[in-house]
Amino acid sequence: MNKPAANDATKKAKSSVPAVEKALDVLELLTDRSGGLTMNEIVDALGRTMGEIYRVVVYLTERGYLHQDPRTSRYALTLKLFELSHRHDPTERLIHAALPLLERIAARTSQSCHLGVLNRDNVLVLTSVQSPLPAGYAVRTGALFPVSQTSSGHVILAFSPEDVQDRHIARQPEDQRAALARRLARIRHNGFEDTPSTMITGVRNLCVPVFDTRGVTAAITSGFIGQMGDAPSAEDALATIRLTALELSRSLGFLPDASPFGAALTS
Repeated sequence: MNKPAANDATKKAKSSVPAVEKALDVLELLTDRSGGLTMNEIVDALGRTMGEIYRVVVYLTERGYLHQDPRTSRYALTLKLFELSHRHDPTERLIHAALPLLERIAARTSQSCHLGVLNRDNVLVLTSVQSPLPAGYAVRTGALFPVSQTSSGHVILAFSPEDVQDRHIARQPEDQRAALARRLARIRHNGFEDTPSTMITGVRNLCVPVFDTRGVTAAITSGFIGQMGDAPSAEDALATIRLTALELSRSLGFLPDASPFGAALTS
């Protein structure tokens, strides 16, 4: 009966790197202490010994992540973590991570696909990849569409915080609000949207959310068109997109097991 817990403990022990763990404990502790802490206070707060923490704090200080006030002997965070996090534009990082995966989707499904993000009440296409076949349907990079016309916008909204959804629903005509709420709930339950396009007849939108450490950040959409011959089916294409979106999300720091939507995204 206790085997799962034992297995989890064994896995954690194998993946643990004590020095890194201590360094992260110190950094995370000091993020909430704007006035800083003395060495003794850090040791007490973390419940560790001076021998475990002393060298870690000194090393973090030498590397510029911490600064010790010579008057109070308190250690506080410097701006180095902030500088590192802003060294690359988040949008550029997202595109850089997504593009090779979008190319893989197109190659495996014989369909075009694109990555969209919310831009107020519109969806902005950050990047797109065309089908490898001679003829197909594609969305232009940089295109801007109203949320109401896109699966991308609805999928991103479905996994956004409730207050964001409520504000969007409240801006819609009163006779459309209930149907929109049901649509978002259905997407949230399924983990994706598979629906006919409202813009192009004969196109089937296959759309899956992409997450980072903060929550939903984008959506991958393929405008599926049935092809003659042995081309993958819409169901096969959707499975490929779902696996790839999850891979992209994990590369951005998303942890499905810690997310309330994890079951829907991985099932």
